[in-house]
Amino acid sequence: MFKARENITIRVKLYSGLDRQAKISHYDPDSGIDLKIAKGARLKKVFKAIGLSAHESTVGFINGKKAGPGEKLKDGDVVYFMRPVSGG
Repeated sequence: MFKARENITIRVKLYSGLDRQAKISHYDPDSGIDLKIAKGARLKKVFKAIGLSAHESTVGFINGKKAGPGEKLKDGDVVYFMRPVSGG
């Protein structure tokens, strides 16, 4: 028999206008949103789950540390997405 896949809960926070592009209803910019995903999911899965295009110029962080799209997530992680900022 197949074992049901275990889920974890992470918190997602969006910056640099990404909250307006994501397909999330009732997003609170102060607290973010809790998201249930499969245990062992990677950062790129979260990006897709919130409805952002894979072609967005976006940087991801897990618990305050920059993370690549292949980084695995753990229960309770806080994920931040933002656009890189430059200028002068």
